[in-house]
Amino acid sequence: MNVVKFISVAMLIFIHAHMMLVTNNNYGFDDTSSFFYKITDKFMFLGLFLTILPMLAGYVFRISEDHELRKTIKIAIFLLFVGFFMNLAIWGIEYVFSWNILQFVGLSFVVITFLMSYFSERVIFLLSSVAILVAPLLRNFLTNVSNSYFIDIFIGNINHFMFWPFLPWFGVVGFGFLFAHYQLKYKNDFKFRTISLFLGIAFLLFAIATNTISPPLNSDYVWSLDIFQPKIGFVLATMGLFLVLSVLGTFFWEKANFKKYGIINSYSRGILWIYVSMMFANGVFYYAMKDRLPLNNPASIYFIWMIFIFAFSWAVGALSIKFLDEKKLIVYLKKIR
Repeated sequence: MNVVKFISVAMLIFIHAHMMLVTNNNYGFDDTSSFFYKITDKFMFLGLFLTILPMLAGYVFRISEDHELRKTIKIAIFLLFVGFFMNLAIWGIEYVFSWNILQFVGLSFVVITFLMSYFSERVIFLLSSVAILVAPLLRNFLTNVSNSYFIDIFIGNINHFMFWPFLPWFGVVGFGFLFAHYQLKYKNDFKFRTISLFLGIAFLLFAIATNTISPPLNSDYVWSLDIFQPKIGFVLATMGLFLVLSVLGTFFWEKANFKKYGIINSYSRGILWIYVSMMFANGVFYYAMKDRLPLNNPASIYFIWMIFIFAFSWAVGALSIKFLDEKKLIVYLKKIR
């Protein structure tokens, strides 16, 4: 699974660096022949690699095998705090309570733990399926309701910087959890891998057949609704890609030994801190450095910044291994009263 994590994090870094370059420089897409329009249009399909991160989060949460409700609530509060503090540090007080992936994942963990504590994995399967299937219907029904923070958390509202709504994305986290659950139950045998691979391929083929595998480029607003409030086919494609990568990753790299501080190990084991620091670098460091960058040459600034942000993220991942995995730095969460 380390290779799947690495691929996902690498795409996370690339996509966010690209999007931030576009928005920070206000290039816009009035000219469809411009450098940024062309490269954005060609790479829209990479959004799938970004959206498998919640499924990966559900997978890792199940593998941890520690689903005590009180502890999970502490983890969720920690993720909420990190997410809201990141908003404040990067975008200011106006966006401090914007909803993003850290807050969403924390909430999803609590819901999953509650369901596992009082019900079973079958209920998680049911709720995950419902979350995916009814999301478009509820979104249409609730869109006309007056602006509400909690409704925005439920269905999303990118105009208010409310990304990663509970519907449909809880379903992706839930199915990531269930994939790990049954992988452990059946010991990842050949039959389990085969079924997972063909199910993943079927999901991808469905998305291709319905033309929902890649969100269209929105020239008015680059953070497209089609990613965060997607059609069912795009959600299934997310799950399909995760299943295919997971099976192939296990098959080809199950016994691979990666260097301790190599880029694959660093990216796969430092996801949280890479995400936070990468967002900070894109939102803050860029402005401090932009006077030294060739702003009149979009292609040059693009590749200079990409090289920097990938190397920067590698360093953050390596440091997280050294100071966290090796227990040279221990972070305690105070008891919540």
